[in-house]
Amino acid sequence: MKTPSAGLRMGFFLVLFWSCQNTIGDATEALPVLGQASVELPNLSSLVTQTGAFYRKSAQKKIQVVDFFFTGCPTICPKMTSHLVAVQDHFQGNGQVEILSFSIDGTNDTPEVLSRYAKNYNIKENQWKLLTGNPEGIFAISKGYKVMAYNDEFAGERNLVHDGTFVLVDHNQQIRGYYNGLDDADTQRLITDIEKLLKTL
Repeated sequence: MKTPSAGLRMGFFLVLFWSCQNTIGDATEALPVLGQASVELPNLSSLVTQTGAFYRKSAQKKIQVVDFFFTGCPTICPKMTSHLVAVQDHFQGNGQVEILSFSIDGTNDTPEVLSRYAKNYNIKENQWKLLTGNPEGIFAISKGYKVMAYNDEFAGERNLVHDGTFVLVDHNQQIRGYYNGLDDADTQRLITDIEKLLKTL
């Protein structure tokens, strides 16, 4: 009985090795599902955008990037917004990607205020919605995305609190990633992960 030549054995090993590597690569490309974004549609449809129009969820299923902010925030919000501008610009014109920024200061962040904010950052309304409405409703929405946003009121004084997280939600409303909105590298990771999700549509 003949045994396989050294060349054949080496060829078989290389094919097997490539196959294993390819399988591992495919597995690492897939983003984990971190839970369902449990956000009630009535809470969303009561919100208005920077144009003053009521928010209408698109019939087209989209990949969404979600964050919470307010225009009077002097600390983390400007940095977060600048990073989201980079995300917007990278996917400019791609109707499958949408950014939703929820203001937690519905008292002051009227559509007119949000419109000025949008102009300052060159935010494109067709791709990036700044949303405002009843603060309690917005706080409830933040829980659906499993991030922190609330009014830590003390002695009658408002103290609006939110974290600096970006949430990546796929077209099935599954949460696929959390990102540090203050970090350049994590913003780039968000862009890379959106690209991965786009390949699954």
